[in-house]
Amino acid sequence: MAELNRLIILNNPCFLPKIAKDYQQIIYAPLFKNEIQKKQFEKIYKEIITFYPTTLWAEDIELLPNDHVLAWDASFECKVFGKHILNIKNRLFDRLDFDIPESFTAFRKKVEKKLPKRFSDVMSPFTSDVKYELDYYFEKTKLPLTYFEDRNQMVGRDFSTKFSRFLSQGTLDVRYLYNLIKDFESANESNKSTYWLVFELLWREFFYWHYQKHKEKYFSQNGIVGKEDFSRFLKYDFYELRQLTKEPFFHAALNELEQTGYMSNRSRQMFASFWINNLGLNWRSGAYFFEENLIDYDVFSNYGNWMYLAGVGVDPRGKRYFNIAKQLKSYDPEGAYLNKWLNLN
Repeated sequence: MAELNRLIILNNPCFLPKIAKDYQQIIYAPLFKNEIQKKQFEKIYKEIITFYPTTLWAEDIELLPNDHVLAWDASFECKVFGKHILNIKNRLFDRLDFDIPESFTAFRKKVEKKLPKRFSDVMSPFTSDVKYELDYYFEKTKLPLTYFEDRNQMVGRDFSTKFSRFLSQGTLDVRYLYNLIKDFESANESNKSTYWLVFELLWREFFYWHYQKHKEKYFSQNGIVGKEDFSRFLKYDFYELRQLTKEPFFHAALNELEQTGYMSNRSRQMFASFWINNLGLNWRSGAYFFEENLIDYDVFSNYGNWMYLAGVGVDPRGKRYFNIAKQLKSYDPEGAYLNKWLNLN
């Protein structure tokens, strides 16, 4: 009996409409580490079977010789799935014809020249969450016009695009999002905020290509700046971390992450700085803690940013230190963040 021609989806189900017809069986097998992440993927699965009703759910799968895999292209996946991984990437560029610089600024200057006015080959989203959030952000609220001013807030719906989850889970094609930004600029206006949305996509693009250059060094204690060191590091749970300090911000951030699987960009930087500089914990322990708990976890951006803050990544000028009191005074002057996530009764 001939083996089934199977497609295994670890990530990027947004590309299903493009390739589903080529397979006799589709299996959704997302990788998750906690119940919040699992619930997100289960919700995506329910949407997938609305359009592809024979798709199966799997939490453990044995690879067969004829299987193809949709994945992130991270080192772990490459080791396990190897040549089975399809050459379909949720990136702005399929390839780049230059050596990847060690700084984002140098990368941005090179890659901006290669950005088209619009991408022609894009995948429209088919999940309801993605379509709702895109409509809310671009049409109902026109929030792209104020993104630059809003992006460092710590409480509320509108300080963030909320697209990171969809990009990391692969339910939103980044080229489709880029086109939406450009369409919005044409219909409304182009300003610093609309540009900054593209700027953020380029950061995401940079860490992906920088990772392809350094690969496993992203998981080395010395990052990209020293001898490879893959020694073991401690792993922490929420209870253990709460015993290490009485700092209100750190407890608030833990509460937010535990309950929602999310933190704002500003909170993440403050949290990582406190982890590394105040608590003196291993940066890889922090990166792994985010890996275990974020619903928008992206291996490239996550480890790239933690390396950066630890002073062993791009632009290595030493550890980045954030004064928590000063940060809260600047970005949460009314204490809304602490009130929300410390007073949970």
